Amino acid sequence: MVRIALFLTIVLTMVTLGFAGLMGQPGPMQAEADLNGFQRPLFALYFATSIDDLAFIAGSENAPLREHLMHLQALDRWFPLAHGGMAIAFFFALGMRGAKLAWLGLALAAATIGADWAENEVANRILADLDAGADPTERLDAMWGHTWIKWGAIAGYAAVLAMIMALARRRLLAVFPALAAFGVGASYFSSADPAVFIWANQLLVPFMLTFPVAAVMYLRANDESAEGDDEGAGQGEA
Repeated sequence: MVRIALFLTIVLTMVTLGFAGLMGQPGPMQAEADLNGFQRPLFALYFATSIDDLAFIAGSENAPLREHLMHLQALDRWFPLAHGGMAIAFFFALGMRGAKLAWLGLALAAATIGADWAENEVANRILADLDAGADPTERLDAMWGHTWIKWGAIAGYAAVLAMIMALARRRLLAVFPALAAFGVGASYFSSADPAVFIWANQLLVPFMLTFPVAAVMYLRANDESAEGDDEGAGQGEA
């Protein structure tokens, strides 16, 4: 089961990268749009706090970009299963090997999927409101809440991964998860300042790649050394 979960981690990493590439494609009129300081229109939507923040996708003149976001939202129905599943598979493998903290990481990764779907549901309703010419302001608080629950869960399992890797004496693999957790925290306390969030979002790439790298290392490790690592992690509640 452990080897299967580690292989699944690697497979889901490739799926995650594929989804990330699809969702990173620029939409029509994106280059000219005022995205409130964000690089991608999805982030400008998720972190909108007023109707003015949605001006870039409001009105008939912005219908092409709005339709592009609807397309991205359809993809985002499955994206959480990829990146969340990747983390769940890896934490399951470590949990089965005796790293107790891994079960907390697994729970947080699962929570990320649910929060992401809730965020998507509100985003879809906002886009539908704008398409119908209605005011979606009343939905923005819910969007903000679901978005930060998702990012909080991501920061949580990033911190868990950093602790597990440090306790298992794989300290280099603890660096990027720790930085990612710090970046999300900084974004939250800056109220999603675009400059801070862009920096934090860039840290997610090496953090997410920590999962397949660690999976390969565990697959290649012989049973004796792997048991020694897990014993050390287990003693630290990893």
